[in-house]
Order: sequence, then C-alpha cells, then structure tokens
Amino acid sequence: MKYKTPPISGETGHALFVVLILVFSMFIFGAGFFSMVGHEIRSSQAKLDSERAFWLAEGGKERALRYLSELHTPPTSDFVVFQDVIGPGNGTYTVHCLVDTSAAWSVVKAFMLDSVGRSQGIERRVRQRVRMTSFAQYAMFTDEETNGSVALWYISGDHVEGRLHTNGTFHFAGTPQFTGRITSSSDHMIGYPNYRVDDMSDWPVGSNAPRFAAGAELNAPMIEMPTDLPDLRHLSMFGGVFTGVETDIELGFTGVQAASRTPGWLRYRAHADTHGDWVSVEIATLSDGIFYSDGDVYIKGVLDGELTVASQRDIRIIDDVTYEASNAAGAPQPGCNDLLGLVAERNIVFADNAANQNNLIVNSVLMALDTSITVENYTSGAPRGTLTIWGGLIQKYRGAVGQFRNGTIIHGYQKDYHYDSRVTGRTPPSFPLTGVYEKAGWEETWDATDPF
Repeated sequence: MKYKTPPISGETGHALFVVLILVFSMFIFGAGFFSMVGHEIRSSQAKLDSERAFWLAEGGKERALRYLSELHTPPTSDFVVFQDVIGPGNGTYTVHCLVDTSAAWSVVKAFMLDSVGRSQGIERRVRQRVRMTSFAQYAMFTDEETNGSVALWYISGDHVEGRLHTNGTFHFAGTPQFTGRITSSSDHMIGYPNYRVDDMSDWPVGSNAPRFAAGAELNAPMIEMPTDLPDLRHLSMFGGVFTGVETDIELGFTGVQAASRTPGWLRYRAHADTHGDWVSVEIATLSDGIFYSDGDVYIKGVLDGELTVASQRDIRIIDDVTYEASNAAGAPQPGCNDLLGLVAERNIVFADNAANQNNLIVNSVLMALDTSITVENYTSGAPRGTLTIWGGLIQKYRGAVGQFRNGTIIHGYQKDYHYDSRVTGRTPPSFPLTGVYEKAGWEETWDATDPF
C-alpha cells in the first residue's frame, strides 16, 4: 500500500497567496479598465456636449443675423434676440445684439451678435461682428444706369470722385476717370458702341479705356433702395420738425416776416401761404436733426449745423444751398462741420427759375427714391452755366441735367460734381442705411464684456 505524501503547510499557504495576488490584480485591472472606460465615456460625452454647444451658438448667431435682416430699421440699442431657445439634444442658445452707440450718424453702423450655446452644463460663446453702411458713402449710386428707358454713358471728360455703385450695367465711352472704387451688380459692362466686357482685364475695347484708380468689381451684391421714409417721418415728429403740407425752407434765416440772416437757424412756412408768417427753428436745439414734409419742399439758403430734410414728394432746390463753412465755389473748408442730407421719396429737382439761370451751387448728399435727381426743363432755354455739387447723388435712375451738341452745352447745366469725403466718417442725421448687414469679423471667446 502506498501513501500520498501530505502537502507541506508552507506550500499550501504559498499557493493561496499567489491565488489571492492574482485575484487582487485582476480586480485592480478590472477596476482600472472600467474606470478608464467610464472616463472615456465621460470624456466623449463632454466632447459631444462641447461640440453641440458650439453648433448651437453658431446656429443661433446665423438665425439672429437673418432676424436682423428682416427688421424695418436697424436696432439702436442692445437687446436680446433669442433667450434659451431649445435646440438639438435639449441644448439651448441665447443671442444678444450689442450696438455700437459711440458715434452718432457714423457712416458705418456696427453691431455684435453675442451667441452662447449650452449643452449639459457646457457653454461655448461665439461673437459675430456685423456692420451696415449708409448710402451717404457713395459719390454716385443708381438702381439702373438709365433714365428709365435709355442707357446713359460715362464719357471722356467725366471725372467721378468717391465710390460709385449701380445695381445695373455701366456704359463707358472713351476715357472717363474714376478715383473711387466702382462696383456693379451686373455680370458685365458695355464699351461704346456695344462691346461686352465680362472681366476688368478685357479693357480697353475699341477706343474705350475707362480709368479705375481704385479698381472695379462686377457681380457685387445688389443693394436695394428704400421706397419710403417712415423712420425719418417718425423722428421728425418726436425730435425734429414735421409739416403736413408743401413747405418753403430758408436755411440760415429767422424772422416772422422780414428775413434776418442768422447762422444756425432755419425758417419755414406753408408754400401756399406766400404772405404767411414764418416759423423759426434753431437747428442745434433739435434732438433729431430731421425736417420732414408730407408735401413738396422748396429749399435754399446757407446751413450752419447738421440737418436732413426729407419729403414724401419732391424736393425743389430754388437757389444755392451751401454750407456756412464753404468757400465761394462751394468747397467745404478745413474744419467745416456742416452736413446736409436732402432725401425725396420722389424726385430732387433743380428748379427752372430766375435765381438758377446763372450757375447753381449745392452742398448736400442728395437722394431720390423714385425716381431721379434732375434739372427742370433741361431740354429748353439758354444754357444756365455750371451745376456744382459738393456731396453725393443717390437715385433710382440717373437724371439728366442738360443737353449737349458736339461737346457744347445747349440747354441746362454743365456738370461740376465733387464728392464730400467727410461723409466717409459721418453722415447727415439719420441718413438712410443700405439695409445690408456685412459680416466683418468672427471669434470664439470667453469674454462676455461689451466689445464697444
């Protein structure tokens, strides 16, 4: 009979210890593994929530930009566009519109869309800077480069200062010169008599070689002109001057009956009441420098200050309209802080009257919504000298100011137009804006302070 040797107690204890070590190691490894898996899951979820928060912020910002584009007028103070709107994955976004109010009547209105997206406690903030410019920035602007039916041409001898834009098609004959940037929403230009130009490198064609000192651009975004002026009408009622009838305005004069030359003032009366009393207004006392009439406006005089005159109908210029700080030729002098805007829902007309028969000087940014800036009876009568304008001309169709034969004026005025470059920084009060929001800068940030 054989007997098994019983295990030595030390060996048994050693084996048990090894087993316990293995079990403990497996436990530690398993715990670590599951901890790592849990960490990865949490990390992935946090990353997913961060990405979701970012795209919620982006989506809210783009939706806010569309909302702004649908407003009748741009905002004038900070406001909440969207508050805690629920998006994908039950995340939310909040968008504030911040407005730069530091410079009244700046040619560029600046805004910041501050958008915060949130998902499971994680926030991402993006900021989109946008801007809207004033029509006053243009030396010349047209909706169509026609008189309503016939194409109008820039010809040799024409020299246009400042920015020029049309939603239509430019026509060039010879060597007109342009010192500001030229933009057109059309995909081509025309050289005389009928050369199609699809690219700026195609010039010159035939005998046509327009000179673009600051460059020219085709396929530029279309800029719609407004059709009415409800905001100016509203402002005139509550901080400016409003009349409901045809109105005479004399700038730089006061007095109930006999005129008294007084810089910084204007006087007005009903046009039909030629023997009626005038009402005098000190321009600087107006909280909104707006004068609006539901009827035609007849205007002349010397402006000392900042003013926008608007009409629901026509504005008729019946004599020189100049600045207090301009010279005899109408040029604004250094330090001049006078600014005038004339905005008509119909036409701006240089009247055919005794005062306008021998030259005419106008200091103003002129805007005619429907249809033109034009000379009354420009196809008849003796030549009237030179029409000098210091400012800008914004109109639906280009209005005629005279007729020429073999390069010589036979009716109306010879043109002498100058861009008032001061309006690149400041415009006449509440001068109409283009309504086009342009993206000017984007950033992701943690900074929640007012950027302006």
